[in-house]
Amino acid sequence: MKIIEERLAKLDPLKDLDATTRSQLARIGKWFSLPGGAILYEQKSPSDYVYFVLSGRLVVSGAYLGTGIDKGVATQATSQAANQVDQQSENILGYIGAGEPVGEMSLLLDERHSATVYALRDTQVLAIRHEDFDRLYEDHGDLASMMSRYILRRFRRSSETFQKASPKVFAFIGSSPSIDVDHYANLLCKEVRKLNLKANWFEDRDEAPDPFAFEKEEASQDVIILSARVDGSPWYRFVLRHADRFFVYARRDAKPPKPFPLASDNSSPARKFRMVDLVMLQEGKTSSSVLEWRDALQAQRIFCWRDGETPQRIARVITGRSVGIVLSGGGARAYAHVGAVRAMREKGIPIDFACGSSMGAIIAASVALGWSDDEVDRRMKAAFVDTNPLSDFQLPVVSLAKGRVVEARLKEHFTDVLIEDMVLPFFCVSSDLTDGSAYVHRTGSLVQALRATISLPGILPPIVKPNHLLVDGALINNFPTDLMSLTHRGVNIGIDVARRGTIDPEDYRHDIGFWGWVRHHGFRTPPPIVGLLMRSATTRRESTMLYHPADIMISPAVQGVDLRAWKSYDLAVEEGYKATMEALEANQGTLKLIT
Repeated sequence: MKIIEERLAKLDPLKDLDATTRSQLARIGKWFSLPGGAILYEQKSPSDYVYFVLSGRLVVSGAYLGTGIDKGVATQATSQAANQVDQQSENILGYIGAGEPVGEMSLLLDERHSATVYALRDTQVLAIRHEDFDRLYEDHGDLASMMSRYILRRFRRSSETFQKASPKVFAFIGSSPSIDVDHYANLLCKEVRKLNLKANWFEDRDEAPDPFAFEKEEASQDVIILSARVDGSPWYRFVLRHADRFFVYARRDAKPPKPFPLASDNSSPARKFRMVDLVMLQEGKTSSSVLEWRDALQAQRIFCWRDGETPQRIARVITGRSVGIVLSGGGARAYAHVGAVRAMREKGIPIDFACGSSMGAIIAASVALGWSDDEVDRRMKAAFVDTNPLSDFQLPVVSLAKGRVVEARLKEHFTDVLIEDMVLPFFCVSSDLTDGSAYVHRTGSLVQALRATISLPGILPPIVKPNHLLVDGALINNFPTDLMSLTHRGVNIGIDVARRGTIDPEDYRHDIGFWGWVRHHGFRTPPPIVGLLMRSATTRRESTMLYHPADIMISPAVQGVDLRAWKSYDLAVEEGYKATMEALEANQGTLKLIT
């Protein structure tokens, strides 16, 4: 009992309890170990106990409700990378770490459990019987107060459980004997320490450490990194049971084993909740694709190890200090994103994830490819400013423009790049007219993804895929902060250029007809209907943004720049630069979280 009291005294929020209350909890509680993959309790089972996690990590899962799941989005727990999600499959509702209670809501409401709880890794649990907890709750006001505060906090962040969850133990797995996984683990540990966090790493070995000694080390550090190679040693089995998240290092000249052994028991129901990332090393002659590795690992994210910035980026990711940018659509007004990115780089703000919709996706892709400010400037002018990208007008049957000019520009500048091979993790959003859902492009041809996300209905022809008709992402989700919030735990910076000043009502006061417009402006100048259709697509305000707002929100006014004003590049870039500089200065408190 003394050991349990000492453990409770070190854990948030339990350490804030009175010593007498902690002593009572230790006395009446049942202490037991739950091996990784085991079920603590199942959905609809009786709520006979409330549980407190002493060490380890639990995952709470339940069934999807409703039809609001975006196709193309891997769930928070699994990597169903094809553009389909089984809407009746299990969904991660949250994670429970050391010191946190679980099962308290069902017990307090005297209802059956509303979710199933698994041990994500080996976990120590203290179970308190229903009747014992009721008496303690009534007699000890500090316990009642602590539980009330915790429940309120949990409700407040109920839609943010993924990014708020804080993994602590990370496994770095070398998929091949030729990969010096100890080198990568040591390198990352040093980068984490540069962020003023306490970190330690355990090198690859044969024998497992003493569990109690490991728990003591875990409690004393902010981050623990375990390095291991794929084998059947006691150490590898220990790593599989104790890691919160896995980073698997793979070479392009090797093929992945299927299934990849990332659990001591691959039939475990918790296997599908393994949080796995793929780190692709650009070594040797290519004999397998990134997608082969991703599918074998069921990986959520892909990091391509290309330069000296990669270890810094992964260090920010595992410590929750990464930065994601979300760039909205907005036609020519999206040039402001170029200035926004320039301002962030001048201020030394790292960019670790990039996403966008419509024209914002094109700028985000430029960033994710690692282009410099000068290269972005040169390519944007060549592709969209020097000549009108919508100049190939036709008498409309499907669209006003043929789309051939846009396709040629995209192929010229983005060539045959695959999204999974880009320097930064990137995705963009298009809209699927077959069922009115968002279609998220995370892999495959970058050109095809960008062509889909800018295909405004009525202006450019849609992209036709089997069972999908894809048009501009602005139609369903012009500002995908909700999707970026599920991608990482760090700070998201959103730049929305479609909020105001996007259209001039005077352009629509007089209708001179198609041939009257051609007579005055020629065939290469877009008629007002183009701006009308573009604004119609971007005017929808997504409710998702209310629940998943950007941490730093920037809305450049872009005065005098119409959605189709492709020549107004310099003005839009400057507006984006100024607005971003002002926003970064006003959000120093938030930026401290990533520095």
